[in-house]
Amino acid sequence: MIQETQSLKSDISERVQVGILHSLSGDMAVRESPLKDAALMAIAEINQAGGVLGKIIEPRVVNGGSYTSQFTFQVKKLLTETPITTIFGGWTSTERKAVLSILEEHNAQLWYPLHYEGLECSPHIFYTGVCPNQQVQPAVSWLLQNQGLRIYLLGSDSVYSRTVNKIIQAQLKQQGATLLKKSHVTKEDLDFSDRIEQIKQLQPDAVISTLLAENSREFYQQYHEAGITAEMIPIVSFCLTEMELQTIPPAAIVGHYASWNYFQTLETPQNQAFIQNFQARYGEDRVVNAAVQSAYAQIYLWKQAVETAQSFDVLSVRQAAYGQTYLAPSGTIQIVPNQHIRSDCHIGKVRSDGQFQIVHTVNAIPPLPWLGVEELNFGASTVVMEMLAETTRGMQLSWQLEKEANELEGMIDRLIHGAKGEGRHQLAPEITRAAMSKLIKAHERLQLAQAELLKVEVELKETNEDLERRVEERTAQLQQLITELQAEAADRLEAEQLLQESQKQLEAIAANVPGVVYRAVLHADGNVSMPYISPRTQDIFGLSSTEVMEHLEWVFDMAHPEDRAALNEIVMRSAEELTPFDHEYRSSSLFPNIKWVRIFSQPHRTENGDVVWDGVIVDITQQKHNEELLRQAEEKYRSIFENAIEGIFQANFDGCYISANPALAEIYGYDSPSELLSCAIDHPSCLFVSADRYRDFAIKINEQGSVTEFEVRVYRKDKSVIWISINASLVRDPNGTPLYYEGIVQDVTERKCVENALKIEQEKSERLLLNILPQQIVQQLKLGSGSIATRFEEVTILFADIVDFSGLAARVPAAELVNLLNQIFSAFDLLADKYGLEKIKTIGDAYMVVGGLPTHHPDHAVLVAEMAIAMQQEIARFHRDDGTPFRLRIGINTGPVVAGVIGIKKFIYDLWGDAVNIASRMESQGLAGSIQVTDCTYRILCDRYVFERRGVIAIKGKGEMITYMLKGKQHTSDEKFLEPPTEKTIQ
Repeated sequence: MIQETQSLKSDISERVQVGILHSLSGDMAVRESPLKDAALMAIAEINQAGGVLGKIIEPRVVNGGSYTSQFTFQVKKLLTETPITTIFGGWTSTERKAVLSILEEHNAQLWYPLHYEGLECSPHIFYTGVCPNQQVQPAVSWLLQNQGLRIYLLGSDSVYSRTVNKIIQAQLKQQGATLLKKSHVTKEDLDFSDRIEQIKQLQPDAVISTLLAENSREFYQQYHEAGITAEMIPIVSFCLTEMELQTIPPAAIVGHYASWNYFQTLETPQNQAFIQNFQARYGEDRVVNAAVQSAYAQIYLWKQAVETAQSFDVLSVRQAAYGQTYLAPSGTIQIVPNQHIRSDCHIGKVRSDGQFQIVHTVNAIPPLPWLGVEELNFGASTVVMEMLAETTRGMQLSWQLEKEANELEGMIDRLIHGAKGEGRHQLAPEITRAAMSKLIKAHERLQLAQAELLKVEVELKETNEDLERRVEERTAQLQQLITELQAEAADRLEAEQLLQESQKQLEAIAANVPGVVYRAVLHADGNVSMPYISPRTQDIFGLSSTEVMEHLEWVFDMAHPEDRAALNEIVMRSAEELTPFDHEYRSSSLFPNIKWVRIFSQPHRTENGDVVWDGVIVDITQQKHNEELLRQAEEKYRSIFENAIEGIFQANFDGCYISANPALAEIYGYDSPSELLSCAIDHPSCLFVSADRYRDFAIKINEQGSVTEFEVRVYRKDKSVIWISINASLVRDPNGTPLYYEGIVQDVTERKCVENALKIEQEKSERLLLNILPQQIVQQLKLGSGSIATRFEEVTILFADIVDFSGLAARVPAAELVNLLNQIFSAFDLLADKYGLEKIKTIGDAYMVVGGLPTHHPDHAVLVAEMAIAMQQEIARFHRDDGTPFRLRIGINTGPVVAGVIGIKKFIYDLWGDAVNIASRMESQGLAGSIQVTDCTYRILCDRYVFERRGVIAIKGKGEMITYMLKGKQHTSDEKFLEPPTEKTIQ
């Protein structure tokens, strides 16, 4: 047990001990420690002002350890090992309920500072927080009036949250709001993605949250990350305080709401003094909330009750507490006889600084802790409240009588022992007798009152127990009845829904069937009836469904005379053998023209001997008409089919061929059309090499009504592949209804081969052209541009020459020499590709490349430098005829050029400009095996490469220029070239 004892400096010798019970370790410590601090501050202020009834308050602080078992242990220890009978503290409802029996056993008093779920009213506890009707109901009413009636309810899996959520649910129902969804989460459940997704889908007007602090932080953060703002769907919380706001990012919480009887931003002198003293004592960054304020205020309420009772006795203080009023930091509060306080309610909107802006206030709300869930009988709570009030009044009367008796006894004692010696016999006998008589009468009244009080308490207890039992029995009966009614209603509703669904399904099936659905019965007595037939009889027979059911014989009478006998025979055979039938016949209906109908029927026999047919009658007049049209069309175009040199076909919409001419069979390599049709009738797409192309063809002709020159590869009979071109279109009847499609097929294999060969040659030409010219220039030439020239403000040009190549050429055969040059320049070409440079040309043993065109690159100088170094490394792989390695002389310059193609024959991409000439001079006047660069190029590269200053040299046509020799890359910052003193000009 953690125990703190306030050290006080005072001349008052007597002290009164009280218990301060909060969790100072474990999960709850961070929230309960501030309550302990507030209680100790109040005690210190009272002691500073002189204490209570001349006594210093000595607080004994004990640690609940965040466990209910530890709370009960500490309470027992305080009440059994110390003279303490009054305890301030507690947090959860579970802890409060757990210590209640201990308080009753030891006749002790707990002052409980937290808001809670209500439904409790023990004389051994003063509930100085708020109950639901003071916090929840005003906020819900305000929310429905200002935000909307569609609510999503979210809470934690706790006694408080579940009970309060039931009260909220009842209030929403009473005020005509819609509860879209109610959900509870465990303390460990920190993933709210499913709930947030539900909120997004349901789009409520607001979310009501009874989430405890353990869940709130994660919920608000994830809510914000999901993109839902307070302006879109605000959250109203009954557990969120200033302390929780310190742990949540402002962006995730600003604009949402909370409901409390106190906010730190209340602008009253009492609140300002309370905050100032609290922060001065415990730190300027400390925040307070409703629970901290209640822990502070309840100490002063107890002090006032003690001073009114002039006693520390628990019963006396309890009676004196009723009606006590205190101007607390939260405003004026008052203890009422049901152990709760009358208090205000404020609705606050979260600001960006972690505090609340008060937007609505309801003043002086009386506490009604017995407002419970909507399934209970709320009227019973009034009886219980009256019983509890009667009990407290009886205890008040007993206390007054005992006080009067004590005063009388003291007076008699003073009368008897006050006089000494001779004066004792001088006491007036009348006064003594009167006092004794008054004392005896007072004792008699006291005994009668105590007996009456005991009798009342026994009767009240019995009545209370009987009432509670009856309420519980009635509640259980009602709950059982409600459960049974709900189950019965659910079963009935489910049956009705199934029946309605079945009817809807039957109606939907009947509506979608292309004809009439019926049930006909041949009864055992020979009569015929039709219990059901769908409404589309009017379309087929010209009769309503009622007329058909009443006069079934009309359907048979309307059969065409030539078809009537066959129809009757089929029906009679089906009745005798119970065999299904499918029959087509003509019907002379009430319409001008004869209709063709098709009847499908499935019979079965019932237990009473009736034969029942379930079936469908379909109007196939149009189908018959289409078949006739197809027959006529086939005869009309048979000659064309037989003699055409192109393939001709007709096909249904599923792709199955209706007909094909000999030319089509020949194209596909079949001996006859019938052989072709037998192959493709089931799977016409099997002729196509690509099934996707067949689908493209079907979609296009169905959407557009025709296709032209649809080219596709198909299989011949021998599985060889050919190209065909299809031209096809839809055939419609006079009313515009599609019947089928027909078309022409041509073998275009030879043309496709020619086109493919031409394409290959074009691609070769394209590749050849791209090897000569840059791609951008090729594109411009294709567009027919004349001269093509572009100015580039900064590029880097490289010239390279093989040292003493002329001497080698004089000794080596020409063919061998050319082969050697090809190997060297091919290696250089690969380097140009590697570094993204543009090769311009080769002249003899000279090689020219440029960086930064035709597409600009910011590191063109770096890329050219890299290639120069790589060229020096690459040339070392090649050897002359005498075994010595080749060497290069390389020159580099950076500057503006004009690049392009001129002329109309033998195109070449070339560069012009002074920068080109200088780069050439850098090579021609360079040193064997070295890379010489101009000052311009040096200044671009000096921070990344190692250079050696060659000095000032005379350049033909340019005069004197400072040049540098590129040695390689820098590896550290220390390798940066330091310019030496000016050297003598080299001629």
